[in-house]
Amino acid sequence: MRRKNEAKTFYLIITPWILMFLFLNVFPMGYGLYLSLTRFDGISPPRFSGFSNYLKLFSDYRFLNSILSTLKFTSLNIILTLIVGFFLANLLNRDIRAKGFFRSILFIPYTVPVIATVFIWKTLFNRESGLISILLSLFNPNFSINILVDLPTFTLVMMFVWQVGSSMVVFLAGLQSIPKELLDAAHVDGAGSFFIQKNITIPLMSPIILYQAVVGIMLSFSVIVQPILLTSSPGSAFTAFLNQQPPFQNYFTIIYAFQQCFTNQSFGYGMAVVWLMFVFMLVLTFVFLKLIKRFVYYENE
Repeated sequence: MRRKNEAKTFYLIITPWILMFLFLNVFPMGYGLYLSLTRFDGISPPRFSGFSNYLKLFSDYRFLNSILSTLKFTSLNIILTLIVGFFLANLLNRDIRAKGFFRSILFIPYTVPVIATVFIWKTLFNRESGLISILLSLFNPNFSINILVDLPTFTLVMMFVWQVGSSMVVFLAGLQSIPKELLDAAHVDGAGSFFIQKNITIPLMSPIILYQAVVGIMLSFSVIVQPILLTSSPGSAFTAFLNQQPPFQNYFTIIYAFQQCFTNQSFGYGMAVVWLMFVFMLVLTFVFLKLIKRFVYYENE
């Protein structure tokens, strides 16, 4: 009787979450899948068209180029974020003065809203009056590169690396969970810092590194606002925002899907882009997990 009451209480508690998950995730995804099989402009009733939207995608060079741009950004973003986050976590895990202050300072950029972050980076890299451009012109008076346009992927990746605070905190928590006795024993045996990092710290941290990489893949595939705002003019109206196209290096798949839906009013085609991207991301994550599995160490294995 007691177990039945506990089961009823459990299902009663999780019922709101299940309902939210169904109405905010499952039903919208199912409806999006249905729209991807239709021609729908948002006004007239959807007309079933089978897999024509999906077949069209494989001959759409803009979609194929957007996939390549997304993969390039995802790779750079994950690699640099993991390296910088792990490096900063190692530094702040040492017994140094005011480490709490430095942890707070490095975490603050992560709390800055997206709009404010983009404004800061547009100000820094402004071609005429940006701080970075002014510093570079001191070394080369003829410096005339528009970094926001000529190096858009570099600018975008650096902006995400600047907000590495969340990754740093996760790594820091993992480092503090490593048994101190294990590290002390390695030091007593004469092991150097490089040996300890390679043979103790990184293997024990490998599950966390894997988690950060998988989360990074999902977040990188959903980046949409930052590339558009980095190239849009200040105070642009919403219609201008919808039509704004970033440089082709930052023209990601999710941006292409967004503009197909809300600029071209091709909701069926846009949903096909979203669903194909979703399947591609799942396959990419699955392959990544399979390839990296033998490098991940779990204590209970």
